Amino acid sequence: MNKKILLIKNPISGKKISNIILPKVISKLENIFHLEVIESEFKGHIEKILHSINIKKYDCCCVLGGDGSFHEAINGLMKRDDGMSVPLGLIPAGSGNSLARDLNIIDLNLAIQNLIKFNTSYLDIVKITNDKEDIYSFNIVGWGMVATVGQKAEKYRWLGTNRYTLLSLFEIFLKKTNKAIIEYTDINNEKHILKGEYMFAAICNTIHTGKGMKIAPNSKLNDGLLDLVLIKDATRFKLIKLMSKLFSGKHIYDNIVEYVQITKLKLNAENKSLLIDGEIKGVTPFDLSVIPNKVKIIN
Repeated sequence: MNKKILLIKNPISGKKISNIILPKVISKLENIFHLEVIESEFKGHIEKILHSINIKKYDCCCVLGGDGSFHEAINGLMKRDDGMSVPLGLIPAGSGNSLARDLNIIDLNLAIQNLIKFNTSYLDIVKITNDKEDIYSFNIVGWGMVATVGQKAEKYRWLGTNRYTLLSLFEIFLKKTNKAIIEYTDINNEKHILKGEYMFAAICNTIHTGKGMKIAPNSKLNDGLLDLVLIKDATRFKLIKLMSKLFSGKHIYDNIVEYVQITKLKLNAENKSLLIDGEIKGVTPFDLSVIPNKVKIIN
């Protein structure tokens, strides 16, 4: 009997590319799987769907969208009252496609073949807790300049993916650092406290973020660890030079970068906004921990 797949399409991901590629996706999959296609209608709709739908009807839920869409799917499953889950698949149609880059399925044909093979593995999940809510992440939790750029990028979507680079350069020109107290637990279960002025902090479960930046080159999706990347205060020239290294991952060897693998973190800072999986949500202060091998994905 053919596996039953719930295919959830986000029609506004990236440059609305999901609307273009959906017919090809259906033509490649409809003779192999029993497909049910749902189109999300508003921000947060995918989370609502997976939070309430009768999940036992499906062998897999595949997201046709970007990292924000996958973030919603993760949160829908994690917040279910019955604790039920299904493997999550991904066909990338977003701006950054961080998870797709880690899974090497950025090409549409590779993504489709990946789903057809139906191999599965587990994905670590990050739990972020503040005084308002619990939020779950699979990709990146960013504070400081990362969050500021993400927030402004929503207003400049017409610039395409180049907006992240342009806005980052603008923020470096402004060079606004933020004070923070960061407490983290390392892989040896030892606790550390850092205090200082930072450009940004990124806590990562994937190697990639943005448009192919290797922000955490040593990260693995299911090693039970998170990669903390801290950029310290530096001259504008130094920060601009560092930007070019983000695409190769060589920035981690720079003396203005703190790079360490952790299991827990607490961050208290003046700057309130957070960027979680490409979406502006959550505030400081917050506590963060990794839940190892929590969600099954098609890989």
